[in-house]
Amino acid sequence: MPVYTVSPDLLSSIEEDEKIYLTDILFVFTRKGCSFKVAKDKNGEVLDIYKKIEKNADSIKVWLDLMSFKPAKFESIDADLSDIDCTETKFMELCALTNSSKNLIVYSKQNIKKHLCDNSKINYKEQIINVFDRDEANNALNQKTEIINQIQNSQVAMDNSNITHSTNENTKN
Repeated sequence: MPVYTVSPDLLSSIEEDEKIYLTDILFVFTRKGCSFKVAKDKNGEVLDIYKKIEKNADSIKVWLDLMSFKPAKFESIDADLSDIDCTETKFMELCALTNSSKNLIVYSKQNIKKHLCDNSKINYKEQIINVFDRDEANNALNQKTEIINQIQNSQVAMDNSNITHSTNENTKN
């Protein structure tokens, strides 16, 4: 189950004509059966930061409401962020303390000011954080596995379908 840390940079930087990123990134996490989760700290400070973002506030509120349903779509990380003043560093700390995948989603890597992002990676407290900008996150979260079946001279029932009233002729060449 991949866990992603969603930076407030993503939420506050999406422009009116880019709202597709809200649905293609944020709302992926709310889908039934989706194994992706969003990291949050044990005290809910990250959620408070999300709630205070004025730009895209209505969409963020809907997203947070949907994320509150069971099964939980947030992964609670044992992190106390209260002593960290810098918002960017709070999210680095949260991401670094995530036991599974250390993935950070930002609007743009150019907006990372306090930490060196080299080759889509940040070394924070000896932890390697994978950084995804909005387009990379969109691609990673919406990968489609395409299955191509080549079947000849056969009848095949797939995806819970049925074959009825079939005349199957056994021909030998």
